Amino acid sequence: MRGSEDMAKIPTDYAVHVDRPYGILIAGHYCEQADYAVHRPSGSMDWLLMFTISGEGRIQKHNQTVSCAAGDIAVLMPGIPHHYGTKGTAWEFIWVHFIPDPEWSTWLRLPGSDERFFFQHVASGDQRGFIQDALLRMVRHELPTGSSELHRRLSELALEETLIYIQQACRAESSVSMDPRIADILRELQLFPAQKISLPDLARRSCLSTSRLSHLFKEQVGDTILNTLCKFRLEKAARILSSTNRQVTEIASDVGFDCSIHFTRKFKEAFGETPSKYRKRKQSDASDEEDIRIEY
Repeated sequence: MRGSEDMAKIPTDYAVHVDRPYGILIAGHYCEQADYAVHRPSGSMDWLLMFTISGEGRIQKHNQTVSCAAGDIAVLMPGIPHHYGTKGTAWEFIWVHFIPDPEWSTWLRLPGSDERFFFQHVASGDQRGFIQDALLRMVRHELPTGSSELHRRLSELALEETLIYIQQACRAESSVSMDPRIADILRELQLFPAQKISLPDLARRSCLSTSRLSHLFKEQVGDTILNTLCKFRLEKAARILSSTNRQVTEIASDVGFDCSIHFTRKFKEAFGETPSKYRKRKQSDASDEEDIRIEY
């Protein structure tokens, strides 16, 4: 086994996406050569799924190295330090970072060790094809410039479809799944991001201490409750910005920010540009896409 310093050719702590806050859903289809490697000493802040199409890769976590060949699926839960890269001359794989939808808890009952790492070889050619097709559709819907909320929803549905296929391929008794109390809180944050939350109130409703709730939420979701709520607020704000001409201050208030300056700062941290520049770019992209359709 090679040491972590050999795997750390690309010192990446987290994948950054230009179109939405990190951790919601980002995906890609890569075909990498022998020098490709990613080093995450702190792990990811969300769930990471990788499916190998061809060639061979490897994932190193703790003191264990797992080889990934065609048909292999790996899922790493938040916070697991890991490194991965090409093993041999080439590695073609599809990857996705995501925060699980609470409704996916059934499909996330995957066999795994206490280290919260899942690895499965899909032997059936049909099942492998179903998974690859769903993941490729997920990537296609995720990537278009100026992609709409409908694209995002289609991408999420394709990911859920993938998890169902994986569940069918496993059929194992041991499992890891999201705690239903955490799932309820996460769903509430998704549906009502503008709400004012109180950690003690959430803890009492969950029959947990505040410290236990905070620890369990971060362990299963990959981030704190407040940071997760902020992501959902920014996500909603981005959708409003791209589809309306409402004032930034109004949007900030509607999604739960008391201060528009604070909103702008958090938005720029997540998206790499101010709300105004984001809106201008997204609306310009949409206009260009419309012109292409008209010309065609």
